[in-house]
Formats: sequence, C-alpha cells, structure tokens
Amino acid sequence: MSEKKAFLKQLDMFNGLSEQELASVAALCSEASYKTGDIILNIKDSADSFFLIRSGTVQIITNPDVLEAKPEMLDLVTVNLGKGQSFGEMGLVDRGARSATVRAGSDTDVYVINCNKFLSLCQQDTHLGFLVMRNIAADLSFKLRYRNLI
Repeated sequence: MSEKKAFLKQLDMFNGLSEQELASVAALCSEASYKTGDIILNIKDSADSFFLIRSGTVQIITNPDVLEAKPEMLDLVTVNLGKGQSFGEMGLVDRGARSATVRAGSDTDVYVINCNKFLSLCQQDTHLGFLVMRNIAADLSFKLRYRNLI
C-alpha cells in the first residue's frame, strides 16, 4: 500500500472508501511543506485546494489583521489543527472564499488536493463523492457544535 493511500485510510474524511477509491484520491495528492509562521492561505482567497495535515500544526485565524498588528494576541487563533486533520475543505462544499487565514504553527507537511480535480473524481465515482461529502458534513457539524473542544 502506498504511503499516501495508507495515510488517507486513517482519516475520517475518507472513512468507508474502498482500496480503489483511496488509490484514486491518493493520485490527486501533491506534497507541500511550510515553516513555522508561514501563511498557507489567506482569508478571502479563492478556495481552489484543500489540505490534509501529515505532520506539524496549523493555526486557523479568523481575524488576521488584528493578529498582525498585535502578535501577542494569540487568543485570536480560533483553532489549532494537527496531524490527520484537514482544512480548506469547505471550498468543496460551497466554492466560497476562504473564511480564515491559516498559518503554520510549527514546521508542517501537508497533502494538497485541487478542488476541481477532486470534484471531478466525485462526479465520476458518485459512491466516493457521497461518502466523502457525508464525512465532511459530519466533521463540519461536529466542529460547529463543539468548537470549544478543538
């Protein structure tokens, strides 16, 4: 089993996918690395990709202007995410602009998946598309209900 496929198999987003479906998603993954403090994406950017954290941490910042002016205000970091978690996946659902800035909280390695290519795969394999979108909806629902737990 490829390293990408083995990683994807561990993620809730891909729960229920067959080995072949996992291989199809793995084929869309490209690798990227960020150093501590690097901005990975900015609020209001177009949602062209989503990210799967392989190692490290990222900070989700909903008010980046204040944080830049006053770096000591770390409480503006809404959420910290780590290995096995995803970000940017809301772009798959609504294709809207980014709702937050994401900064590497430590040296971070991610898999990046292009939204258009992934949505095309979902249209070709509707079973895969249904399962992933259901899993994303469940995760977003959990994050909204229990955001104080993250």
